[in-house]
Amino acid sequence: MSACVKLTMVSKYFHPEPCSTGQLLMELGSELRKRGVTITVLTGRARLVGNGELPAHGNYDGIGIRRVWCTKFNNGGVAGKAINRMAFTGSVLLHLLLKKQHVLLVTSDPPFLCWASMVLKKFRGGKFIYLLHDIHPDASVKLGYLKDDALLKKSWDWLNQRAYEEADSIVVLGNHMKRAIEGRLNGNGSGKIRVIHNWADGDFLKPMRGSDNWFRKRLGLENKFVVQYSGNIGGYHDFETAIRAAERLQDLQDLRFVFIGEGDKKRKIVEMARDRKLHNVIFLPFQPRERLPYSLTCGDVSLVTLERGLEGLSVPCKLYTSLAAGQAVWGLVGNDSEIAEIIETHRCGFRTDQHDVDASVEMLTKLYTDRELLAEIKGNARRCFERHFDKKMAVERYVELLREVQ
Repeated sequence: MSACVKLTMVSKYFHPEPCSTGQLLMELGSELRKRGVTITVLTGRARLVGNGELPAHGNYDGIGIRRVWCTKFNNGGVAGKAINRMAFTGSVLLHLLLKKQHVLLVTSDPPFLCWASMVLKKFRGGKFIYLLHDIHPDASVKLGYLKDDALLKKSWDWLNQRAYEEADSIVVLGNHMKRAIEGRLNGNGSGKIRVIHNWADGDFLKPMRGSDNWFRKRLGLENKFVVQYSGNIGGYHDFETAIRAAERLQDLQDLRFVFIGEGDKKRKIVEMARDRKLHNVIFLPFQPRERLPYSLTCGDVSLVTLERGLEGLSVPCKLYTSLAAGQAVWGLVGNDSEIAEIIETHRCGFRTDQHDVDASVEMLTKLYTDRELLAEIKGNARRCFERHFDKKMAVERYVELLREVQ
C-alpha cells in the first residue's frame, strides 16, 4: 500500500474504552499503521477512566487520537442518547471542516455521522467509507423507539439514502446486512457494498482448559458447566430468556450463568435474578483487556443474542470472540440471521428463538448431559473461527479496500 495514504477514523468509542467497537477499531488501526497508513482517530471524551476524564489528545501505537467535546446526558434515556450523539456529530463536523480530507472511515455509532461525512466530502473532498455495525433507523423502529410511519423516520431514511449513494464504499458485517442495504440502493451502486466481518485476535484469545484458567478458578467455576455472556448488556439483546432458563435449571448444582459487562439492560436482569432468588447467576463488570484471554474463555457455552426483528440489521461482536474462545455458541436469535447461518453451516452451537425458554432449557440440558457432543461443538467453533474470522483475514480485506478507494 502507498505510504501516503492518510486515514481518519471517526467513532464515538476508541481505546481505552472497554466496548467492542473501540477495541476493534484500535486493533484495525494498529494493523493498518504497520502497513504504512497514517491514521488519526476522532472520538468522544464523555466516558471516564478511573476518576478522571479522558484527555483531549492522545496517542496509541502511533495512532493520533483527538477526543472532541460532546454532551454527557444520562445514557439510559433515549432523549439523552440522541442529544449526546448529535453533539458528537456536530463536534466532528466542525473539527473536520477545517481540514483537507483524504480517506474518511466513519462508523454507524452515532448514526448521524454519515450525514456529516456527506457535507465533508462536498466541501473538503476526499473519500468516504461507511462502516455499518447497525442499520438505523430500522433498529430504532424494531426496538419501539420510533414509529415506522413517523415523519422523523421518513426524513432519516431519506438522508441515509443520500449518504449510501455518496459513500465511496459501504462495509457491512454479513450477507444479511448486505441484502438490507442493497434493497435501499435499489441496485444503484450496490457494487460498492463490501462484506467484512468483525473479528477476534486468534493469537490473543485461544481456548483454555478450566484447570489452566485462573479467572475461572477465582469464581469457583473450575468444575462447573458455565453459560457465559461477556459484552454490552444493552437493549439490542434478549437476556430475559437466559434469566428464565437459569431459573428452570437451578436444580443442576454444577451449572452457572455468568454475565460480564454493563449496559442499559443490566439493572433489569439483575433485578430479575434477585427477585427469583437465583443462586446460579453471577454478574461482573467489564474486565480489563489484560484479563480477556481468561474471562472470555471461562465458559462452555457462549450466549450470542439479538432482540426479535433485529436480524439483518446487526451482527453482535460477541459472535467472533465466542468462536475464537472455542465455546459452543448459543444463538438466541431468529432463524433468518447471520448468526443462525454460521451456527448451522459450521455446527458450532445451537439456535433458539427469542423468548423460547422451553427450547433453550432443552438444548442447554442436552449439552450439559452430553459432554462428548459439547467437546465436538467447541472444537468446531474454533475451527470455524480460524478459517473465516481471524483478525488477519479482516485486516487484509480492509487493506484491499483502501487500495481501491484511495
